[in-house]
Amino acid sequence: MASPDLQPGAGPSETSREFPLLSPKQERLFTKRHIHRWKSPLLMSSFFVIGLAMSLAHCIFYPALKKKIVGDSSSQEEKLRFGTAFSFLAQISLGASVWTVYTQWLWRTVRRKDITVGVFNSAFSADTSFWSLLNFEMLRKLRTGSAMALFAWHVYEPSSSLLLPPFFTPATLFVYPSTNTQEINEPMPYPAIADSSVGHRFAYSPPFRRGTTQYVDDVSRLLTGPRTTLNLISTATASLGEILPINSPYNSSEYSITFFAPIIKCQGANATETALISGFLEEEMATKLGTSEETDSAYFNFMPSYDSNGTLFAASTPRQQTPSNATNQLWMTFLRSTSTLDANGTRVKERHYQVCRLHNATYYLHVARAHGFQNISGSYDVLEEVPFPNDKPGDVSNMAQHAYSAFMWVIADQLVGKFSWYENTNQSDPSRAAQFGVIDSQIERTSLLGSWDLDAFFDFDEEKGMYKDRNLSLSDQRLQDKALARNRTLDVLIEELSFNTTVGLMHNDLLNNHTNTTVLRTDDVNRYDYKPYGLFIPYALANLFTLISVIFGIYSYIHDDVMPDKMFQDIVSAAEDPMIVHLVRDRKRNLTAVFENGNLKLMAGPERAQKETLRKVKVLWGKVGGRKTKGKVMKSRGLR
Repeated sequence: MASPDLQPGAGPSETSREFPLLSPKQERLFTKRHIHRWKSPLLMSSFFVIGLAMSLAHCIFYPALKKKIVGDSSSQEEKLRFGTAFSFLAQISLGASVWTVYTQWLWRTVRRKDITVGVFNSAFSADTSFWSLLNFEMLRKLRTGSAMALFAWHVYEPSSSLLLPPFFTPATLFVYPSTNTQEINEPMPYPAIADSSVGHRFAYSPPFRRGTTQYVDDVSRLLTGPRTTLNLISTATASLGEILPINSPYNSSEYSITFFAPIIKCQGANATETALISGFLEEEMATKLGTSEETDSAYFNFMPSYDSNGTLFAASTPRQQTPSNATNQLWMTFLRSTSTLDANGTRVKERHYQVCRLHNATYYLHVARAHGFQNISGSYDVLEEVPFPNDKPGDVSNMAQHAYSAFMWVIADQLVGKFSWYENTNQSDPSRAAQFGVIDSQIERTSLLGSWDLDAFFDFDEEKGMYKDRNLSLSDQRLQDKALARNRTLDVLIEELSFNTTVGLMHNDLLNNHTNTTVLRTDDVNRYDYKPYGLFIPYALANLFTLISVIFGIYSYIHDDVMPDKMFQDIVSAAEDPMIVHLVRDRKRNLTAVFENGNLKLMAGPERAQKETLRKVKVLWGKVGGRKTKGKVMKSRGLR
């Protein structure tokens, strides 16, 4: 369609511009658009259904993710992208539905009310400029339409409302730290000390014969001591007083396992053993330390062994790695303090005799680890006593027995020795202490030092009158040692030490075998969750307001028929309506209608000439009022 010419008009102002009517030839080039009755209602309904579907999809999608494991960062971003897509599609669909209803309602209002062209401008640009809604006359004349426009802008503008799906619902999805527990069947470690095929890892037992092949035909072996790894584990366990951290494939897991391993049990000595222990104690006390004599023995522990002649003797010092003919027993005697006081105010002490023996045992162990912190509990059934190996050339050595004996060896090295009190018999030598105590045992480097059965030794300095003022209370260091040992007796502590050392073998994977068992594995994970109020309320409000708008639209479609759209042809077609022309003539500022050379023209001019122009228009219109001139129908051209 050709653009109409803009001609300078002979109006009140030289700057005014006039808009001529379309000529008949130009009218033929402009084909009136047919309004499809079904199009606008169908678009309104379709957009609403799509927006509702996207809202429901988002409200189903996020709850479906609740408590699910996030996985990696890309998985989390993927879920957020889905949520953003749902909210965006809901946004544009619900907004499109509302704007469709708004257009229908706008034309309905135009048909029914007198509205200035200024209101027309604001109403027709409301979907592109939020500032159009600041026209208070529009808010007064188009109340329902303005409410729809405001809501539609709530959908599009994040700063206009706090209940908007596209800006708040995606962020309702979040992750929180959690754990994932699963039951699996995995090979888990346990001490291999009862396995003869790996006994060489615990005990150093060279073959009797030369020229054998290692682990093939070197079946006859002689135990000469424990391997250094076993020594390290035993020393560390005895010093810490707890099980070493075990080697586990999982940082957080829980499982139970059963295996065979050694245990040391202590009990009171019989009459024969008591007599032998007393005899060895007397021999030990008879040995002087320089010019000092041992007057009291608070603790004496040794491993009974046999010399080359088969004579029993007390091995009371740690043994070096050398062939020996020992036993897998510990004999000890000690003084145990009681709560009874004698006439001098000194605690009464009782001498006890005990024998500790090496046994095989069935362990029932429950191992739990949580973020590296282990909690191990278990029980065991004591089985047969395990003797010291007495292999001869040609015998097939039981390497499990060698491993058990090496285990007893390293435990005994931590316990043998004595706690004694000495007095100097040479009083003329002032360079020597008159009396003093001696700790000649590795037990001073272990947690067993705080045993109740060793308190008697630490009372000697007060009882023997080392100081003028007697103070029968224990020192702070002694109290600290007792706290570590929990003031328990030696038989309990030795048995616990053997248990802890056995379990502590799992600290070194070289000393372990593996067996399939049920493992309750716990992993640190991130899980999805969402804020229900931030997800459901915005969508509920958005769909509710859209539904209300749709109901208004349906009402208008039924009672007012389908109104035009906002296409250019719709606006031009609407301008052909005499009522629209009348509204334009009566309400538009600085706009007048005049006749010039027989044609009706709309002329814009300064406001100061408006009254005069309107007066002339009324006079002219009264003369020609709507009749045809020279076969032409006067039609006003639509305004931009």
